[in-house]
Amino acid sequence: MDSKVLPKLSIITVSRNSEAFIEETIKSVISQTYFDIEYIIIDGLSTDNTVEIIKKYQDKIYSWVSEKDNSMYDAINKGIQKCSGDYVWILNSDDYLPNNNTVANIMNVIYLYPKKIAFYGNIYIDSAVKVKLRRTFQVTKKELLLSEHGSFVPHPALIVNKRLLDKIPVYDTTFKYASDYDYILNLFEIGELKYINLAFSVFRRHPGSITSSGKIESERLAILHKHSYFQYSKLERQIYYFSGWLRYKIINLI
Repeated sequence: MDSKVLPKLSIITVSRNSEAFIEETIKSVISQTYFDIEYIIIDGLSTDNTVEIIKKYQDKIYSWVSEKDNSMYDAINKGIQKCSGDYVWILNSDDYLPNNNTVANIMNVIYLYPKKIAFYGNIYIDSAVKVKLRRTFQVTKKELLLSEHGSFVPHPALIVNKRLLDKIPVYDTTFKYASDYDYILNLFEIGELKYINLAFSVFRRHPGSITSSGKIESERLAILHKHSYFQYSKLERQIYYFSGWLRYKIINLI
């Protein structure tokens, strides 16, 4: 394969008071062997040591800013507007890439499917006690919607084709904690999201994370309503819910 035609990847990290983890995030990105990564950091006026950590690596960061934002998703939208890559990946400030060849391995697959709107894969869950691989699988919008969660298409393992972002340009900032689930469901309105059986990132689960806080649950019902979850019969919802989660549980017993 001619490396000159491989696509450019924009990775966006948004942060606020992320001094505990962001250095590992940054180092995992700038150490990648893939030749064409545009790394963008949008900080929300951190009051801890986050900005000083960013400054340590600023010569290897394409663009960074520390300024007030209205939410994490507002910051993500700012990052998207700065992107010039062919593909966009949101990497949280408390997550990191598994190894130095992660991006190269993924982009060599993505290169083969230039017409796909987005790609997703597996993630590792780092609970501080252990790191465990969580596999997923190819799903449709209906399967993801009726699963009632975004777990089958993990946001930390989602890479979107930039030329499709004019159709869904931004995350809905009405949702402060679960807009990624809404965004992924919106992507399915354009076309298929392709599953790649590779580990994309390491998702860090800790007491300060949004996932651990329980705040996502307060918005999940509104998103289900928005995407016509209740148009399906109770029986159909139950069949899809239990079959999807059973499959997820089984493949992650391996």
